[in-house]
Amino acid sequence: MEVNGIGNNQKVYYISDWNIKPGHYTFERHRYPQAYIELGPWHILNFKDIDTEIKGKNNLIIANTPVRDELKKLHLINNLIADNEVYIGVEGSIWDWCDWPAAEQQLYVEMLAKADGVLVSNLKDMEMLSAFSSKFVQASPCTNRCLEAPRDHLGDYVFLVNPSKRYQRGMISHKLVHDSVPENLQVYTLAYNRPTKFDELLAFPDSYTMPGFKLVNYMEHTQFLATTFNSRFGVDIHRDYSAGTVSVDFGSVGVPLVGNIELDTQRNIFPDSSFEWNDYESIKKCINLLSKDDDFCLEVGTKALENTKQKYSSHLVVRKFMEDLTELRNSNKLV
Repeated sequence: MEVNGIGNNQKVYYISDWNIKPGHYTFERHRYPQAYIELGPWHILNFKDIDTEIKGKNNLIIANTPVRDELKKLHLINNLIADNEVYIGVEGSIWDWCDWPAAEQQLYVEMLAKADGVLVSNLKDMEMLSAFSSKFVQASPCTNRCLEAPRDHLGDYVFLVNPSKRYQRGMISHKLVHDSVPENLQVYTLAYNRPTKFDELLAFPDSYTMPGFKLVNYMEHTQFLATTFNSRFGVDIHRDYSAGTVSVDFGSVGVPLVGNIELDTQRNIFPDSSFEWNDYESIKKCINLLSKDDDFCLEVGTKALENTKQKYSSHLVVRKFMEDLTELRNSNKLV
């Protein structure tokens, strides 16, 4: 399926914290932003490369919200807004920037108001940021890999995929699973030993666990999907959340996931196992049902695989984003 460039092939600059050689890339695995970089196509660059990569005026720029040295990078983005078409991409939890110092927060909200638009992952993100902007376009998670057919077996363990970033605070998933699963059903939970260049920002002091839980080490994506596929179901529910890639991952292999209903991918892929994060009784009932009812567990997984294929295929998602961005750009020109 051919995907044309955004804006009649106008070059799109994507500024991020990736620490990557500027250019265009293709990726074996599609997610956000990899699928968008490849299919958009977007020209990715680092904040330090702005002066050498972006020349002149009227450039189309998507600047990701920075995750380190924020004030300096926010000023770099702010300097681009007057003479270019600039869109701000949200990073991590929609509440994450509220932990910044006051100067960073003040500049950020000023930029959100001045920018040509804001890229969000979820409708709830848009709702929260509507105090600062009225111009949004949704850039959803996606995948280019799904099972061809639903699985016909169930694993013998529950997979808790958190924590993986600092905004996944607390042990809600752990406690709810501990109180709800039968004693004969194992529980695997990720240890927090993820390698990162932003360890002072993203790391936890230690790993979360509960009595009887098995800690499993950080794993690359292929191994992560294999661990997911071989589990019975997963639980990943928090007060705070980010884009929703984990829901797409579980859906792509047809494995049920209990999660936060405010997360678009979770709600759309797993309508029968999505809840308000503090609806504890409903969450525990669902965990218990998935633990004991084979037919229900297989049904939720089958439905999830079909929903993922229909709603989160990377070519479909990126094309929809391109159409929505074009509509927003045209609307901006009328103002």
